[in-house]
Amino acid sequence: MCDMIQMLPVILDQDGNLYFQAQVLETDSWKTSGKCEPAQIFRSPNNHVLIARPADEDFPAVFERRTDQEIRNVSGIKFDIHSYQDTKPKGLCVAFTVEFNHQIYHMYVEKKENKMRVNFKEGTIPKNIEGDTSNIIFIKTQFSSGSRQFYKFESALERGYFLAFECVKGCSETVLVVKKVELADEVDESIKLHHATFL
Repeated sequence: MCDMIQMLPVILDQDGNLYFQAQVLETDSWKTSGKCEPAQIFRSPNNHVLIARPADEDFPAVFERRTDQEIRNVSGIKFDIHSYQDTKPKGLCVAFTVEFNHQIYHMYVEKKENKMRVNFKEGTIPKNIEGDTSNIIFIKTQFSSGSRQFYKFESALERGYFLAFECVKGCSETVLVVKKVELADEVDESIKLHHATFL
C-alpha cells in the first residue's frame, strides 16, 4: 500500500508564486507492541468457558461449563491476547492465539454467505498489518464505565460487529459468534466477556 503525498502551501513570494512542500501521510497499519496477556481463560457472564475447536467447521469456538480441574486438561482453552500499536489509534487493539493439539492457531473473522463468523487458522499472528481494516484485530474496551471485569471486543474488519455468545437453535451448543450491535447505547449482554489468567 503506497503512502499518500499531501502538498502543503508554504510560502507566497512577492511575484505571487505559491510554493508547496510535500508531506508524506502515513497510511493506517498495525504492528505488534510486544505486550501479551498469556494463558487467558474467557468466560461468559454465566461462567461458561470458551473452548477453541479449529477442526470443527460448524462450531469452531464454543462455551461450555467446565470445572477448574477439567480446564487443566482441555486443549484450546488458554488464549494469548497480543497487543498491537495502531498508526491511527482507535482503542486497545488486540489479536488472539490459542494452542490446540500442540499447534498454535490465531483467531480471525470471515464473511461467509453475507454473515460474519469466527474461525481459526494455523500459525501465529503477523508482526505488521497494512491497511485500515483487519480480520484478526479486535478493539478491546470495557463493557461499561466503571466495570473492570467485563469487556467487549469489536472487529476491526467491520465496525459495529462484536464477539458474542449465542445459543444455537435446535442444539445445546453456545457458540462464539460475531454479532452486529445496532445501537451504540444498546446494552447487549451477549457481547459481555470476561477473561483472566488461569493459575
